[in-house]
Amino acid sequence: KTAADPYSLNGYFSNEENCTQAIAALKKSFPQLELDFSKETLVATEWQNAYKEYVKPWNDRLLHWVPLWSKETYTFPEEGLPVYLDAGMAFGTGCHETTQLCASRLVDFYLSDKPKENLIMVDAGCGSGILALSARALGFQLIRGFDNDPDAIQVCHDHLKHNPTLAPIDFTVDDLISGLPEGSIDFLMANIQTNILIPFAEPIIKSLRASAHLILSGILTKEIEELKLHYTEKLNCLRPRATIIMDSREKGEWSDLKIEIIACESEK
Repeated sequence: KTAADPYSLNGYFSNEENCTQAIAALKKSFPQLELDFSKETLVATEWQNAYKEYVKPWNDRLLHWVPLWSKETYTFPEEGLPVYLDAGMAFGTGCHETTQLCASRLVDFYLSDKPKENLIMVDAGCGSGILALSARALGFQLIRGFDNDPDAIQVCHDHLKHNPTLAPIDFTVDDLISGLPEGSIDFLMANIQTNILIPFAEPIIKSLRASAHLILSGILTKEIEELKLHYTEKLNCLRPRATIIMDSREKGEWSDLKIEIIACESEK
């Protein structure tokens, strides 16, 4: 966000007195801000079931992402490949546009005629592990995912249990330094956000092999040109002899950036 963007803060309290005290504390802590609050009494409901109305199965060509409660009723086409998700967990269900942009790139690559033997694929900042699980469902063998949040990694392991037909995936607690050894990755997916992708551009690029694919997402469309320029400059510096192919797609207010690096003959 920029200084001109609107900000909002939502809080949920067990009673009105706690709500009033929280508002008073905020106004005291930020006297320089003009804070306008409104209160709303929420009708008691079964929230654990209410969200099911908003989280539906979705698919991109042959890959199908299915909440657990739809497992017995969802009908797959003959060639459909399922990934089952506990959409009640505190992490992504895959329904967000940034995840869908990444997943679509993954399916594109799977359906392309590009070499796929022995590729090392990594889901950086994997969250609930949806992209890594999707790669496994497509049949890719050498996959790992990492996140700096241990709770996220626990969710990844739980999701593996919900998909017993998928082979195990190496999910670890790591950051964008420890999780990205130099020259080790053929296909890297990083669905994070621009204010992380820009300062970590160098370790991200250095983690790639001479020829590689990089999928970046979590990017607001208004930020895509800034990100593209930054990665172009870094690639020109770090991979001056390679051929670089970039393209971007939009979904809602979000964009992705696909970067294909093709090594010159002497680098292969």
